[in-house]
Amino acid sequence: MNLFELGQNAFNKFLNEFANYGIRANPDMELRQGDGMLCYYDLQDGHIYLSLPDLESPIGKLQLLFLRSLLGCENNEEVLYFFRLMLPRVIAHEIAHHYRHRYGLFENNLWREEQIANQLATAVTKQRFSPAEREQARLFLERAIAGLEEKLDVKNMAADSYHSIWEALSMSSKIGEVALGYMELAHELFAIKPTDILESGGQLSDELNQRLERRDDLINEINKEYTSNFVRYLYYQLSWLYLDLTSHENQYVESFARQHLGVSIPMLPMLPEEMATPSEQAIMAAFKAYQDSKPRSQAAAHYFYKRYRVLLLTRLQSAELTIPGQAERLRKESAFLLQNWGGQEKEPDMLNYLAQLAPPSLRRLFPRQIIEQMPLHFPVQVHLPTETDKRLWRHIVLEEDDQGAANTLARLTILDQIEIYHPLPAEVMLELTRNFCRVKLVPHEPIIWQGEINNDVYILITGNLEAVVNKGKEEVLIGKIRPGEIFGEMAFFTREPRKATVRAVEPSECFVLKDSDLYMFVFKYPSVLMQMARILTQRLNAPKTDL
Repeated sequence: MNLFELGQNAFNKFLNEFANYGIRANPDMELRQGDGMLCYYDLQDGHIYLSLPDLESPIGKLQLLFLRSLLGCENNEEVLYFFRLMLPRVIAHEIAHHYRHRYGLFENNLWREEQIANQLATAVTKQRFSPAEREQARLFLERAIAGLEEKLDVKNMAADSYHSIWEALSMSSKIGEVALGYMELAHELFAIKPTDILESGGQLSDELNQRLERRDDLINEINKEYTSNFVRYLYYQLSWLYLDLTSHENQYVESFARQHLGVSIPMLPMLPEEMATPSEQAIMAAFKAYQDSKPRSQAAAHYFYKRYRVLLLTRLQSAELTIPGQAERLRKESAFLLQNWGGQEKEPDMLNYLAQLAPPSLRRLFPRQIIEQMPLHFPVQVHLPTETDKRLWRHIVLEEDDQGAANTLARLTILDQIEIYHPLPAEVMLELTRNFCRVKLVPHEPIIWQGEINNDVYILITGNLEAVVNKGKEEVLIGKIRPGEIFGEMAFFTREPRKATVRAVEPSECFVLKDSDLYMFVFKYPSVLMQMARILTQRLNAPKTDL
């Protein structure tokens, strides 16, 4: 198979793969043969042009010699390895440009467009390299980059212009992982520029401060030159590829679609972060929605019972009491129950204990009393406090066609079956359903490699996975992963390399929660971390079959 055919196969494969995530290209777009030594997407005609040396022509042979010199290759076979390494990534990169253009999002900031396109390219190429292949690519790229830096008389320019300044600094061991984690958290929470955080931290040498100060100039220079200087363009692309391959951060197609194309599956809106004191009717409506949903969906019933519980406890915390000290005790007790509830709706005794502290006018809102006093035709839909509650209730009880409610319920059902997530409040569960990315796997495709550093957490939705360990030349099966099971969460705590390879046995689909997203999530909702820590403790006392 010649190199253009290899590129054509990657082109067709990626378009089909991206379509499975709801990202569709213009059906008229083609991969065409171009001139020169660059692959590019033409913003005018909407086609991708793959330019490769014609090894049968004198000019093509001259181009091959030129590349050998630039890349520091000893023979033509090494150059051909470079093309086989780069072609799938280059094709996916240019397809990303097409999507950004087709969706009307392509910007004049060409540096940013390059970084965005590289994220999609990384999502469909990095995990398909085995650790051995990644190591071979790393050594090749290190040699090529060193040679290009010498020819250009530059150093660290590509790293200093990488899309993630955190990853670039972490991989160069300039700042420890923990310190970088706190800095990245501050950046996300307070929208402070990374350079301001790093400079104010007082942990950087004069050299690193100078490199940070020139970052904007470098980006402006890249935008100005772009592809006009082939050698420099090649240096940047190879260096960014090296950083993508060696980074501990993984990219996913659905994350790219969501962040950079605005394409995502319909979901119910988030619940408001701040809640006004709910009315008695709202509390009763949530309880009635729980009763209505229970015969139809256990996950929906669980959601509405959590909503009822939060509304009731919020009302109790704002109650006016006349007995000295009772109000403070009630607030403390209700807050404790809210934070430490085990997640089972059949826990009336604890709520009934609180009923003894509640004002008589509110006692009728507790489970035992509310069951006895609920009107037969209570208008649930009128009094449910949010549009999210109403839409989910209508979808479950009235069987209303609502794709956002259906998608949300499907994810809530999966999370409700997982011990770590089962007890979490409804608003936390809803946010989790939005943070997960889908990952589709073909048979034998790995999602985790033994020995890699990858701290993402996964849930198998459909299909079947197996975990294997390489012991010398022998491969040992250590376990199967079935739909609904969570895996990979141990590495989020330990930060250690993966202990097994996990791959698909049949066509499979997983949810993944990225390490960076989970880090933010547990900061916002410490109860998630508490649940994960509890499971971790149990597993540390169990046979060592973790991943």
